[in-house]
Amino acid sequence: MRRIINSIQWRLRTFFIKIYLRKKNVKFAACPSFSGHWPEIKNEGTFIIGPNCSFNSFRLRQHFTVKKNGVLKIEKGARFNDGVNLCAAQYIKIGHHARIGDMTYIYDTDFHQISPENPAKCEPVLIGNNTWICSKSMILPGAVIGDHTVIAAGSVVTGKIPAKSLAAGVPAKVVKTLNIHDDWLRK
Repeated sequence: MRRIINSIQWRLRTFFIKIYLRKKNVKFAACPSFSGHWPEIKNEGTFIIGPNCSFNSFRLRQHFTVKKNGVLKIEKGARFNDGVNLCAAQYIKIGHHARIGDMTYIYDTDFHQISPENPAKCEPVLIGNNTWICSKSMILPGAVIGDHTVIAAGSVVTGKIPAKSLAAGVPAKVVKTLNIHDDWLRK
């Protein structure tokens, strides 16, 4: 009996997640998993979620904003934790099986200029496959993070970080090269 109730609950939850995503004009290959608070989504552009993605938020709600003409593409198996805040004004791509830690901020825009001679920056952000962005990191406009890379907690990424690296600091710099096979995935 308990198994039947769990099955019914799972089907209802999946049904309502699909309705929520369709209402927000989010394209998805398969219904993602939402645990805890559902993410707040403001989508005026193109938002695509690949299969087997999960959004886990028990303490702080996640926020995903896609501005008009912006594109946010999340590939298969990506996981997002508490308080992730993401804004795509132009283009953000998160590779397959990426892990995005608690209270991480990912922006492809500065939103506003800091002075008349410094216009607001708006550049694509590319996060590679099987990456791990640890908690309280910031990924800013123009950041390119290679496959299998780890960004240490509290780091700020403003440029290119090569594949199979451990990067840390403000701004993030490579502190170690990682020995990872191309087919290995983080659990």
